[in-house]
Formats: sequence, C-alpha cells, structure tokens
Amino acid sequence: MATRNRPDPSVTTPQSSPVRSERAWGMAISRAFEVLTCFSPEKPVMGNSEIVRATGLPKSTVSRLTCILVELGYLYRNSQGKYQLAWGVVSLGYPLLTSMRIRQLARPAMYELARRFRVNVNLGTLHQLGVVFVESVRHDESSATRPDIGAPRNLLRSAMGRALLLAIDESQRTALLNRAALVDPAGFQGFPQRLKQARRSVIERGFCVSDGEHRPGYLALAVPMRAIDSEAPLAFNCAVPVEQMSLQQFQDTVGPPLQAMVRRLEMQLGTV
Repeated sequence: MATRNRPDPSVTTPQSSPVRSERAWGMAISRAFEVLTCFSPEKPVMGNSEIVRATGLPKSTVSRLTCILVELGYLYRNSQGKYQLAWGVVSLGYPLLTSMRIRQLARPAMYELARRFRVNVNLGTLHQLGVVFVESVRHDESSATRPDIGAPRNLLRSAMGRALLLAIDESQRTALLNRAALVDPAGFQGFPQRLKQARRSVIERGFCVSDGEHRPGYLALAVPMRAIDSEAPLAFNCAVPVEQMSLQQFQDTVGPPLQAMVRRLEMQLGTV
C-alpha cells in the first residue's frame, strides 16, 4: 500500500532552506577570516599546504578560499604560487581609523611624551582575546621595539591587556576572562592575582606595569581610559628597554606624565 504524506528527504523544505543557507554563508565567512588571520609578521607568505596546517581546514576548502580572496583583492598570489595579504585588507580598516577622533586628538600629546622620555607610546583596544594597537608613536625609527597600528599584544601578558580589562564593566570582564581561561589555561594561571595587583596599582598610582612579560628585556606601563559608553575600551601604554632605565625610574619618571596625558584627553572628549 502506498504511503501518503511522507516527505521526500532529497527535497529541502522552505522552513529549513533559509536556515541552512545562512549557516553555510556564516561558515564560509568564518573560514575566510581564518585564512586571512593565519598570516603574521613571522609568516607573511604561505602556500596552500602551510595555510592548511595553520588553520586545520581541508585542503579543498583552502584552495577555494585563497582563489576567492585573490579575486576580491585581500590576498596576493606571487610568482612562486604562494600567498600574502594584499592591500584590500588595509582598506577595510581605513574608515574605522579615520573615524576615531581620539587618534587625531591624542597624536600630538603622544609625540611629545615619546620625544621627551625617548619611549614608544601606543593606544590600544580589545580584539577578541587579545589587544590591538590603533595608534603608535615611536621616539626613534631605529628602536628595537617597533610597534605599529594593528600590532597585537597578549591580553594576559601585557600591561595594556590588564589596563583594558580594568576599563570594562564587571560582567564583560568576567565573560572575557572565562573565555581566556579556556583558550589559554597555562597563561591564565596566576592571572587573577596579577589583575588584582594591577587594579590596586591603577587606584593608587594611576597605571599598571609589566616587567618583561610580553617581551623579555622591556618594561611597559599602561593607563586605562574612561570612554564613552558606546565605544570600545581604550588604554595607553609606554614601553622602554631595561637598559634605558630601571623599573622604579620608569614608574617615577614616565608614569605620572602618561597618566596626566590620559586625564587631559578624557576632559577634551568629555568622558569625565
């Protein structure tokens, strides 16, 4: 006897089709960003096989995505058949950078601080489970510490990371730290205590410090900035090699002017 009203499994129902399509597009976009973000200063040029190892994606998927990203102008394929980021990636960030009033406002003060104390001065914000610089001023182009716009820093191993965590509300901070503990359990060990010390330092002195955590042989101090509610958290830092000055001298000499600079910028932006 014929069975009636049994759906054909080969036919996608109207209800499920949009959901499947949306999931497929979401997965494709996510994988495309995995390919783009696997390039680094240490590995600026990679072939498909290297991208497969870096991302864990199937070889066929990587081959398809690299071709599409080349067509879109976000990857460049060289004469050896390997890939590197193309200028289209830079163009994505341009509207964001130019719309950040704080960058234009802070740059003269950052230059003055960098020139006066021969330090690098940076402005950063949170990006996923890390820190990214959105403005950077170097006192000397030949400096061994050469951060630039877009340079990443470790959230758990940098003064700026701790300053940014202290710039967000408790619920955001808890959620971010829970994720960090899962992704980097080794780096998270002892971090709650370091964050507690950073909080006390910010309350008492206006800044927190890092003694070679991110990069051995370099000191850094950071000041969180009070931002408008709708904006991302911001923090400024200064970095200097240990042979230039001691940690105590660094804190006593550079800490107060950096804090004063941030407070002036807050007043200009109307966040205090």
